Order: sequence, then structure tokens, then C-alpha cells
Amino acid sequence: MNEHVTNGASGLGGRLPLLSPDALDEEQRALHARLQVTRLRSADGAGYMAALSDGRLIGPFNVMLRGPRIARPLLEWAQAIAGSGIPVDVREVVILTVAAHWQAEYALYAHTAGAERAGVPGTAIAALRRGGTPRGLRAEAGTAHRVAVALVRDHQVPDELYAEAVAVFGAEGLVALVNLIGQYLNTCALLACFQVPAPAPHRAAAPTA
Repeated sequence: MNEHVTNGASGLGGRLPLLSPDALDEEQRALHARLQVTRLRSADGAGYMAALSDGRLIGPFNVMLRGPRIARPLLEWAQAIAGSGIPVDVREVVILTVAAHWQAEYALYAHTAGAERAGVPGTAIAALRRGGTPRGLRAEAGTAHRVAVALVRDHQVPDELYAEAVAVFGAEGLVALVNLIGQYLNTCALLACFQVPAPAPHRAAAPTA
């Protein structure tokens, strides 16, 4: 695998310099192309940055390019979760809950935009970003938030909350929800290890907004 890099002035790669598209090997190029038509298109729709104008990827996507054989099945997993029927506002609330507990700047930045687009109230978004208790969520999203907190912080789901979650989502829906939490535990771990920032001016505000 080629590891020719272009540092640029952005510093958006964290510990990993951003990879220039013209320096990618064959597997990396294939992954880059796939990300452009899937994840980067979603980023454009939600209003956050996932690539620079010269084609270099930022966020977790630059990290993924270092391991395309691992990234491919992870993307299949993510697509399966996205197609499971989790409501968009529930999805964004869960992701912000996980990202706040990890203080994952880029995930907080990106999914604040996603939550706003999904209609999550601004006061709830601010509370989620602080790791606090959000108010004004739909009932489904509130339940999903509590499940995410239970798993990320306490590493267990109490019987009463489990019963509530099954009543709200059904067993199959709860499986999808737990997989979504797991997906973003993986993403936040990558962001944390490689110290991937949010684009300025979002960096300083990301943990506490």
C-alpha cells in the first residue's frame, strides 16, 4: 500500500496526514470511489464537510483509507444498519449520544448537522453534545438515547429500560439500534486514536456546544 501523503495546511488528518487521491493504490482508489458515492453524498446532503476540494477525505474516511480491506465490510455493516428502518431523528440522537461520551469532535460536528436536518430541537442537540439529558425529543428518540447511555456509560441495560425499548422498537429494531451504537463506538474509537478534529471553527465548540 502506498503511503505518499500531502499534509496541506488543514491539519484535518490528526495523527494521519490526509492522503492525496493521486497517491492511492488500487484498493484505496476503489474505496475512495465508493465513499464518494455513499458517505460523501450523505455528508453533502446533511451539510457537513467530508472531503476537501482537492479530493482528500477528512474525518474517519481518511482513516479508513489506511485499511480498505477492513473498511469495505464495515461499510456493508453501516449500510445494513442504515436500511433497517431506524428513524432519522433517532439515528442522529444515538450518534450524538455516543460521540459526546467519547468527545469525538468530528462526529459531534457532522451529526449536529445531521440532527438539525432531522428536526431534532436545538436545545436537545446542545444537551446531547454536552453529554447531558436532552428535552423535547420524540418518545422513540428519548428511549434510544437512554439505551445508548446505558450501554456506553454503564455497559448494561436495566430490565425496565430493556422492556421499554422492546415495546418501542421490537426485538429486531432493538438489534438494529444496538448495532448502530456499536458502529459509532467503532467510529469514535478511530477518531479518538488518530485525534481527528472537526473542521475549524467547529473544533473548540464541539465537546460542549
